[in-house]
Amino acid sequence: MFRQVIKTLFFIIVFLFGIPILIGSFTGVPEGKIITMISSAILFQATASPIGVGLDIQPMVILAIMLSYAIGMTLTIFEICDTFAETSERVQKWLIKVEEKMQKMTIIHKYGVFSCIFISWIPAIGLYGTPVIAWLFRWNRMLAAFFTVLGFFIVSVIFLLLTIGVFF
Repeated sequence: MFRQVIKTLFFIIVFLFGIPILIGSFTGVPEGKIITMISSAILFQATASPIGVGLDIQPMVILAIMLSYAIGMTLTIFEICDTFAETSERVQKWLIKVEEKMQKMTIIHKYGVFSCIFISWIPAIGLYGTPVIAWLFRWNRMLAAFFTVLGFFIVSVIFLLLTIGVFF
């Protein structure tokens, strides 16, 4: 469990804060604006990219921050789920039941990971629920993380483009 706590803290420190602050320092964006952007992503998920425009952050910087945030949050949630599985007998029993049912649903087990792109778009589930769903169904973690981040990034780009007036 200690190992997972360390990994979780690593993902939070590096991807949620470290890389965005580093990006900000290279591009001349003040740390306060970067922290505001990260806080907005925590609250609004992929729809936070327009806030970056309001903060006068360049679109490519906004997208880099959003990408780093999505990677960090996805990996963090996977680690939190693993911690629950290792420490809770109740969760372990629940996982066994889910795995038994997944054996019967081979199509979902084999191709369901692709749905992470679209699940991450759902407002109530979004970035925070998609890794949990992927973890629960035991989809390939790397693919699930990739497709979750991709879906989050696509929505971030769409909202950013809408904000800067590309579509209208």
